[in-house]
Amino acid sequence: MMTTLEPIIALLLGAGITAGAGWLSRFIAARNLVRYGPILSRVYDILDPLLERNLRSWSGSDVEFATDLAIESVADGYLTNAELKELTLEITKRWLPQVAADKVRKFEAMAEKPKALAAADLLADVVSGQARKQQTISKVKALLK
Repeated sequence: MMTTLEPIIALLLGAGITAGAGWLSRFIAARNLVRYGPILSRVYDILDPLLERNLRSWSGSDVEFATDLAIESVADGYLTNAELKELTLEITKRWLPQVAADKVRKFEAMAEKPKALAAADLLADVVSGQARKQQTISKVKALLK
């Protein structure tokens, strides 16, 4: 009798463990997004125009580097390298091109251009190799204060 139930029990346990692992992963990601919420808002203000203007000409590693630069520019040194990498991956997964395009159009229509547009232009120069990383991050931090 038990031999016929064992595969069913194993299947149910496997499904339960898989569902639990998926839930835990989503919970950890959501917790981190809440924890870094203020940083994320500022990152997207820079990242949206930065990627919207340059995505067609950049490779995947350029996009990741641009995301790292945007995070470093607003994080004020509070993040470890592991946290930076985790945020970079989460932000690039959640970036929405249509939302970015809409935000950039609104930014460009404003009478006074947001500082995020100037910051995006500065960081684009770093990704394309026309400016130095640390000097540009310092300029962006000063610009955003």
